[in-house]
Amino acid sequence: MEIDYRCSSDFWNQVFSGENDAIPLSKKLDNDVLDDAISWLCEGSSFVLDFGCGNGMMLFLCALYGTNEHLGIDLSKEAILCARRNAARMPAGRYDFQEGGVEALQSVPNSSYDAVILSNIVDNLYPEDGLALLKESARILKDGGKTLVKLNPYITPEQIVEWNIKPISGNLLDDGLLLWNNSTEQWREIFSAQFAIVREGVVYYPEHEQTNRLFLLKK
Repeated sequence: MEIDYRCSSDFWNQVFSGENDAIPLSKKLDNDVLDDAISWLCEGSSFVLDFGCGNGMMLFLCALYGTNEHLGIDLSKEAILCARRNAARMPAGRYDFQEGGVEALQSVPNSSYDAVILSNIVDNLYPEDGLALLKESARILKDGGKTLVKLNPYITPEQIVEWNIKPISGNLLDDGLLLWNNSTEQWREIFSAQFAIVREGVVYYPEHEQTNRLFLLKK
């Protein structure tokens, strides 16, 4: 991970080293699609894992919905430090934040979590690690456990040329970081190997004029 993801780690360390500490004041994000997705994930859930947790915000939102135990893993040391500072101010939930990559999941027991969050992370990994992450997520989930997956938008071949994005191999691109640029149909097939797809959707961020793809999955 230190070699393969150093560019990503350096980028996110810079982002989070300059970020002000913050916790959510409400469980609502003013984004109806994402609010509904988090609500669905948390219903009946107590133990939640967020891989690629950043500053911990998604787990803090889950706690406001009533979840209890939370594990966040991120390759960015600065993100984890920020998440730990934020967690100390949260009025609800218990938290463990760990620095690491996909290999960190190997120590998590089978069938130990009710829910997993993979928000803009599985498509920012090398494909072999992305597949390993999905396999590990399915392993640690209890039967009937839920997974929220959020993906970056698909970049068309025309956009790849227009934006001068560098293809690495197959659908793996260098867009400044890493982007495993699968179509929605390709992601649907990948997810179906480990999970049942409960719902698909699109999350629109007007402040960025950008959409993310959303999958709600169940083991």
